[in-house]
Amino acid sequence: MITKPVQGVFAVIDSFAIKSRNEFYLIGELTEGKIEPMWFINVPLNKSLSITVRIKSTEDVDFTHEKGRYKLIIVDSDSESTELLLGLNIGSETVNITIDGED
Repeated sequence: MITKPVQGVFAVIDSFAIKSRNEFYLIGELTEGKIEPMWFINVPLNKSLSITVRIKSTEDVDFTHEKGRYKLIIVDSDSESTELLLGLNIGSETVNITIDGED
């Protein structure tokens, strides 16, 4: 397995899609490093295999009655990719952020 230099670590709380916008979202906290648009999220499928998803943009999110600020990662996603990502049930896990990846 080829490993990519990790630029950041993102603790995903949950993920969801807005199909009418063709976008998939991951909400959580950046626990290490940094994150930039056009970089990649590395979603682990098992211990030796992951898929990469290009980051379109990020937003800061505040919740009522919570002191912390969360990060929302937004990725472009066609209907097929959206179904795949929803099926992976990405949540309560940590993903690496890298500069390199494949669309």
